[in-house]
Amino acid sequence: MNSNYIFTYKNFGAVLNKYQYSFHTKDIVAGTIFSIENKFVLIDIGANQVAFLPIEEITLNRVDNPIALLQLNEVREFYILLFDNKSGQILLSIRKVELIKAWKRIQQLYSENIILKAELLKQNKGGYIVQIENIKGFIPKSHLIALKNKTKESHCDIKILEYNENSNYLLMSEKCAYIQNKSNIFKLGKILEGTIDSIQSYGLFVNIHHIQGLLHISEINQTQQELEQNFHMGVKIRVMIIHIDYKQGRITLSQQGI
Repeated sequence: MNSNYIFTYKNFGAVLNKYQYSFHTKDIVAGTIFSIENKFVLIDIGANQVAFLPIEEITLNRVDNPIALLQLNEVREFYILLFDNKSGQILLSIRKVELIKAWKRIQQLYSENIILKAELLKQNKGGYIVQIENIKGFIPKSHLIALKNKTKESHCDIKILEYNENSNYLLMSEKCAYIQNKSNIFKLGKILEGTIDSIQSYGLFVNIHHIQGLLHISEINQTQQELEQNFHMGVKIRVMIIHIDYKQGRITLSQQGI
């Protein structure tokens, strides 16, 4: 160290002013908690002004008591919701940081084709609400297995079907996870016995181990009139799996060659 240079707080302040960081809205910055109030928290992020963290921005879940989640002198990451030099107003969010990380995790789970276990939180006319990574998602009825046996607080294996971070959209499927878990049953060329669930003009829907597969009319060699005459609801028939759409949980069946 140069003995001719004497360190002082005045010198230190000059260095800070010279290299002062320029803050912007949407930045993620480190900050130190120095006061916890009932409705907000005061944060030092190294700016000339004190930053405010509203209670509703502390976490993704509801908060009644900030002291239960935060500590004085704690250093952590904050998202800048607003940085206004003119008014001197700085608004921060931890919730937004958690949200960004949660969506990155969801993207990873989707790309790696991971099966998750989730609790059914709430039922509506279309299906069930679930939550993964603190993000609420939806399982439509068409992607649930054994719907009659489902109740609130039941747990099931699910996979991410579709997601859109910008619109906060997360669609889940129990059916896709079930097909993947039962790979010994659901595989190409497998001949199985199923039950006719529905008769349509274009073919039959056959239930195989709780999964509906489509037996198209072209794979039966029957006309629409012959379908209604030769097949009946609830009757068991033998079919072969000729295609599996793992992303959408769809199975295509055939009777040819059996």
